[in-house]
Amino acid sequence: MTEEDFLVGEALVGEEPEVAHIDLIVGRKSGPVGTAFANSFAQPRAGHTPILGVIRPNLPAKPATLIVPKVTIRNLEDAEKMFGPAQSAVAKAVADAVEEGIIPRDKAEELVVIASVFIHPRGRDYQRIYRYNYAAAKLALRRAMQRFPCIDKVLEEKDKSMHAMIGFRINNLKHPPYLEVALDIPDWRRVEGIIRALPRSDAIIIEAGTPLIKRYGVEVVQKIHQLRPETVVVADLKTLDTGNLEARMAGDATADVIGFSGLAPLKTMEKFIEECRKVGALSLMDTLNVPDPVAVLKKLKVKPDIVELHRAIDVEQTQESEWGSIAEIKRICGEKTLVAVAGGIRVERVKEALASGADILVVGRAITAAKDVTGAARAFLKEMGVTEVDQFRIMTDF
Repeated sequence: MTEEDFLVGEALVGEEPEVAHIDLIVGRKSGPVGTAFANSFAQPRAGHTPILGVIRPNLPAKPATLIVPKVTIRNLEDAEKMFGPAQSAVAKAVADAVEEGIIPRDKAEELVVIASVFIHPRGRDYQRIYRYNYAAAKLALRRAMQRFPCIDKVLEEKDKSMHAMIGFRINNLKHPPYLEVALDIPDWRRVEGIIRALPRSDAIIIEAGTPLIKRYGVEVVQKIHQLRPETVVVADLKTLDTGNLEARMAGDATADVIGFSGLAPLKTMEKFIEECRKVGALSLMDTLNVPDPVAVLKKLKVKPDIVELHRAIDVEQTQESEWGSIAEIKRICGEKTLVAVAGGIRVERVKEALASGADILVVGRAITAAKDVTGAARAFLKEMGVTEVDQFRIMTDF
């Protein structure tokens, strides 16, 4: 570590309400962490007064450790949890980290630690508060000194993760194929019944179709998410103008994927794609009635995340689908770009579509108008070779 360096560690251990969450930084006394240590120590704030980490009174930890409460200390009961089990646990973890070689012994006087400590107001069990905070502090220290996680680990795990406080997972569509169920029925009662009948599968995407959005507004996306918080929801806007405005509206309504028309002006499409990135949604270009999607994609300065090769409902019986351009689309937009195919997809055409390079199969009436919605959806998933493997299985060191 140079004088300018500091290391960062984080860990969450235990169960509510005594759960421990530690954020900490480790650095030299002569560096920015030392300055922050002194400033925090000299300028306490009401309810968040920093305290030294002591193993017991008159025995502070080395490296010197400052404990900063994350949750406002409102009364003596809150203070006792922090000044007792939490303070001692963090200090003991720091001392043990030196003894175990996590922190070099010869650096004990050079370094300081600032630990931000969470104590839930409903926590009552001092044994658990102590043990959870000890484990979290030591793990955070180990992670800091080992510079965990490396950037490769972050990029590998970022799309699998689920924060415990969110209560749902974010699926960024990194493991195709997917089955997108298009809900073009402008009748919420029927739509709700279909959604409840769909199997719970990571491979299913739900599309709020244009007719549904036109009747109920883009807020219908939120209603779908209330029924299926873990499922990717597409807002099929087919935007032709005011690209950034409509993308923002759909993003605010919690859409995971937002669709625009490939017939829109180039500037509109580019603004739409850029706005989707700002709100954390994937952009989808719908090629309905676009004579040459490849030519349009070549002109775009920024490329969509998904390209949907779309045959209109009104011409499904008279026009052959065009899937031959998928390889060229991925060459232009990048291999991470997903290609969806839509329009008259039936179970018997699944393997053909997948063999052509499709990542997403958009299916409407073959599922939504089926007598057995659950069975129809499962038939597609089976033909796609989708197994019920958790795509969000995460790796961690704890």
